Amino acid sequence: MSQLPKNRKRNNKLYDGWSLVHLSMGILFGCLLLPWLAILLLILWEPLEIFALSPLLAKRGVEFGYETWRNSLSDIFFDITGVFVGAYIVLRLIR
Repeated sequence: MSQLPKNRKRNNKLYDGWSLVHLSMGILFGCLLLPWLAILLLILWEPLEIFALSPLLAKRGVEFGYETWRNSLSDIFFDITGVFVGAYIVLRLIR
């Protein structure tokens, strides 16, 4: 089975195309779950993505979650921002 090249650089960007995905997921989770639960799940996703999913998928030649902690922390920032937006939307709808 193929693996990713060893000299491949990890994603170290503060924002990229995945930032919009994280923001959107945060909004969705913020609308559907209690904010603290949504934040907890989204924060726990990042180590799972880096330490479990990325190596498993790399063995199959799929690049996913190949990022630095800097990028992961920015993903968490977008997640949390999205949760606050989603929770705000829900609060505005029930008033």
